[in-house]
Amino acid sequence: MTELTLRAYDPQDFLAIEVDDRVTQARAGQSIETWATYHATHGPAITVVDPEKRIVFCVGVHHRWEGVGEVWMVFSPLAAKYPRTVSFLRTMIAYMQAEKGYYRLQATIDTSWPAAIRFAEHMGFQREAVMKRYGPDGADHFLYSLVQEVAK
Repeated sequence: MTELTLRAYDPQDFLAIEVDDRVTQARAGQSIETWATYHATHGPAITVVDPEKRIVFCVGVHHRWEGVGEVWMVFSPLAAKYPRTVSFLRTMIAYMQAEKGYYRLQATIDTSWPAAIRFAEHMGFQREAVMKRYGPDGADHFLYSLVQEVAK
């Protein structure tokens, strides 16, 4: 089995991935360079690479406030070739919850993007709400969350 490895996220990693138009639209008028840098400065992030050091995906969490973060992900076409993509993401999420103290991780997903919706649900995120006209283009989005319950 081909191994994937983690490295620290660099804004150039985001810029190297050919992204879906919905990711481009989510930038809300910011340049792609500004958006890539924003990911590096607003919370923990990693890049996953294959043995040839090609980027498979980048993922991180924008810190909102104590215990709450917003997950972002961007995948290269290589991600579909690696079945371990989901296990890497689950490991990162568990790390964020255990080591960084996030009890709530959330993500917003364009309602017209079924592949992203399926992926979030496969990762264990639960749909909480429809955010009407949330996107910069006026598109509706779903709010998804992964919440650690407090032991009573």
